[in-house]
Amino acid sequence: MTTPQPKTDPDAPGLMVPWSVSSPWHTERDTESTPPIATGTCLYWVDMITPPWQHHDPGRRADLHRVAVKTLGPAGAQVLINPLDALGDNQVAEKKAQGFTAINLAKMTFNKSLSDKILAGAFNFVYLSPKTFVDNELFVSLYYKPEFQARLALIVIDEAHIIYSWGLVASGEAKKSSAHLRTHDVSIFRPSYGNMGAQLMANEGVPILFLSATCRPEARKAIFECLKLDPDNVTIIHGELTRPKIRILRFPMDCSLKKASDLLQIFGQREDIPDSDLLPTLIYSGTRNAPGQILKVVNEAQGTVGGENNPRSKLICRYHAVTGDRDKIDTINGFEAAEFPCILCTMALGVGQNWSRVRRVIHLGRADPSNICQMIGWCGRDGKPGLAVLFMERRRKGGKNKPDDFLASDKKTDDLRMDALAVTPVCLRICSSLDNLSLEDPSVSEERLREESKGFPPCKCSNCEPREAELLRKHMAEMNLANFLDMCENAKDLEDIEYTIKKKKKAQAPKKIKMGPMLNALSDTLLKDFTRFFETTYPESSSFVSEDMFDREESNSIAQNLGDIHDSGSIAKYIGGKKTAGQLEILHDSIIQFKEGSVYQKHISDVFNYTQNVVVCQLCFKYQIA
Repeated sequence: MTTPQPKTDPDAPGLMVPWSVSSPWHTERDTESTPPIATGTCLYWVDMITPPWQHHDPGRRADLHRVAVKTLGPAGAQVLINPLDALGDNQVAEKKAQGFTAINLAKMTFNKSLSDKILAGAFNFVYLSPKTFVDNELFVSLYYKPEFQARLALIVIDEAHIIYSWGLVASGEAKKSSAHLRTHDVSIFRPSYGNMGAQLMANEGVPILFLSATCRPEARKAIFECLKLDPDNVTIIHGELTRPKIRILRFPMDCSLKKASDLLQIFGQREDIPDSDLLPTLIYSGTRNAPGQILKVVNEAQGTVGGENNPRSKLICRYHAVTGDRDKIDTINGFEAAEFPCILCTMALGVGQNWSRVRRVIHLGRADPSNICQMIGWCGRDGKPGLAVLFMERRRKGGKNKPDDFLASDKKTDDLRMDALAVTPVCLRICSSLDNLSLEDPSVSEERLREESKGFPPCKCSNCEPREAELLRKHMAEMNLANFLDMCENAKDLEDIEYTIKKKKKAQAPKKIKMGPMLNALSDTLLKDFTRFFETTYPESSSFVSEDMFDREESNSIAQNLGDIHDSGSIAKYIGGKKTAGQLEILHDSIIQFKEGSVYQKHISDVFNYTQNVVVCQLCFKYQIA
C-alpha cells in the first residue's frame, strides 16, 4: 500500500493536514520534519491538533479523521486509543453529532456481538483503552483478522504523552517522582502497555497518529524507545500553542495545601455575588482525596456552610474518574446549561470536553508543568480572555524552593521541572514553551522576539506585572461575569486594599461533666424506660436488643447535657439521631418524670442550700475585712 502524503488542503484526498510551530515545555525546538516513508507503516506525531493554548476550532481534530474516512470510503475504520474510558464516551458523542458512526469499547460493553459488527464495518470510529487494545483477547483476535486489517484506515493514540508516564511506572521511577504522584486521574496503567509497540507495528501501510499537546523532546524520545519506533520514520507536525489571552497568575500559598484555605479569597459572599453571576470556573485538585475539604472551603467562602453535602448544589459539583457515570453526565450537562458555575475536578475532566464558557481555571499545589498546561488551557476557548490562577506551596519537602537551589548540573527530571515552575522569575507565558529559570538565557530572548514577531500583546502574567497580579488577587472575590473583562484589562486601576485570609476559629470542645449520683440515677432511669419501651414495641424476638439502639454511653450523654434539653427534638444530637419511632418522645417523657421525682428534687434542694451557704460565707468574709 502506498503511504498517503501530507496535504495542505483539508478537502484534498490524503491523510494529514499539517499545522506548525512549537510544543510547550520544550527545551529545544524542532524546526525540521522527517519525510514520511514511501511504503510500510507511516508514523505521524502531531504536537497539537486542538491545542489547549490555541483558539479552539472544533472541526480541526475531526478534519484528520474525515480525510481518512474519505480515503478508504464509508467502510473505513479508525482505532483510537484513549488513556481513560471516560474520554472515549465524550468523543463518541462528538462524532455522532458530526454524522459518523462510533463506539467506545469499554471493559463492560465489548462482546462477541459488537466484535462482529465492527468486523462488518458498522463503525467509522472505534475508541478503546490501552487495556482493551493489549489485554482483551476478543479484541486482539479481531485486530489481527485480515478483514479488519483491510478496513483499518488509521490508528490514533490520543494524549500520547501518557505513554511516557506508563514508562515511568514500568521502570519504577514513578515511585520516586513526586510530580507523577501529585496528579491523579491522568491515566490508568498496566505493565503490559509497554507491549503496544509490537501490536502497533503489525499493520502494513496503516498510518499511526500520535496526538499530544504537552510532550517535550525527552519524553518523546523515551516513547519512541518504549514502542520500538525509528525516529526517522516519524513525521512531526507542530501547532502554535501560545495563548496570549490567558493571563497566568502564580501565587504562593498562605495556608497548607491540605486545608486549601487560600480559596477563601477567591469567592465572595452569596449576598454580594449570586451563584448565577460567578465566573464559570474549573478548580483542579491533584488528588481525589481532597474534594471534601475544597468543597467545604468554597461553600464557607460563599457563606453556604454545609453546602458541600448537597449533591444538587447550585454552586459547585465534582468530577473525578471514580465519580459515578450518571453523576458525570449530570455534572457535564449541568455545567453546560449554566445550572452551576464551578466544577471541582481532576484531570479526568477536560481532556474530552470542548467548553467555551470556562473563564477561569484554578490549580492547587505544585504539579508537572505538562499537566498544568493541559488544565489551564481550558479557559477562554472562545477567543475571549481567560484567567489561570496557580496556587503553589512555598516549600516542598525534599524539593527545590528558590532559584538558587537549582544547579546547571542537575538532571532535568519531572520533579525538577515541577519545582522550577513554582519559583521561576521568567515570564510564565514563555515558560509554556521553555523550561527555564534564567532571564539571561538566550532562548528566553529568542522566544520573546518570536512572540513579538507574531504580533502577540505584552504578557501580563504575575512575573511580568507583579503589582497588577497582586491587585487582582486582593479583588478576586469581587469578580463576576459583568466586571471580569474590565478588571483583567484595567487591573492597574484597582484600589490597593488590605486583605486577610478568613480563618475559621476552632471550636473548643465542651468540658466533660462528671457523673454524680443524680446524673447516674437519671442515666439508669433512661436505660430502664427505653428497655421497657423496646420490649413493648418489639414483643417478639428480633436480631437486635435494646442496647443496640440505646446504650449506656448515649444515656450518659443525655444526663451530662440535661440543662440543654428542652424538648424531644433537642435529644437527637446527643444520641446520634432517632433510631426508631417514638424513641425521642419516650426519653423526653422519662426526663420529665425524673425531674418530678424525689432524687432530682433532693438534688435541687441540696444545690440551693449549698449556694445559700456560699453566699453567707462570702458576706461574712467581706464584713470581717471591712
